[in-house]
Amino acid sequence: MRGRHSMAILRMMGVTETIAETIDDYVSIAVRLARDVPWRMSVKAKISASKHRIYFDRACISALEQFLDQVMRGNVPT
Repeated sequence: MRGRHSMAILRMMGVTETIAETIDDYVSIAVRLARDVPWRMSVKAKISASKHRIYFDRACISALEQFLDQVMRGNVPT
């Protein structure tokens, strides 16, 4: 579940180059982040420039609010 959340957040920010499909991909990305300073700085800058997409996105809050309201009213979604 944490991996899915991380992937969704990275996609929302447009930082898909750090999303791994396999364990080998994960290791390769981690090694590259450690060794390739210019690439790491570019990823860092990309995250910094697009973090507002996460911090100011109200869609998930609105969806949770709607769900809780339905549950409170006894209309449990299926």
